[in-house]
Amino acid sequence: MSGHYSFNKLKKAMSPESKKNVQDKLVVLRQEMALAELRKAMLLTQENLAAMLHIKQAALARLENRTDMYISSLRKYIVALGGELDIVARFPGGDVHIQKLNDFR
Repeated sequence: MSGHYSFNKLKKAMSPESKKNVQDKLVVLRQEMALAELRKAMLLTQENLAAMLHIKQAALARLENRTDMYISSLRKYIVALGGELDIVARFPGGDVHIQKLNDFR
């Protein structure tokens, strides 16, 4: 017998607990994507997304590597990917979805 197994055979051999652990880890990974990983998951290159945002590819590269940015820049990036930015403040008593930051000036 060959020492090679297909992914489907391995998956079928997994216990229900192992399958749940893998699924839980997948959920966490999806929730913790960096901007560049998110763009790649959407099958877009930096050049494609930069064109959609009307900026140069180098500017997009800098944006993806920033640790701090304007929320408006992040919102434009997410909208260009076809998403919607939702900002949530988490408190022990419950979550608050922040609607319009400019209302707090």
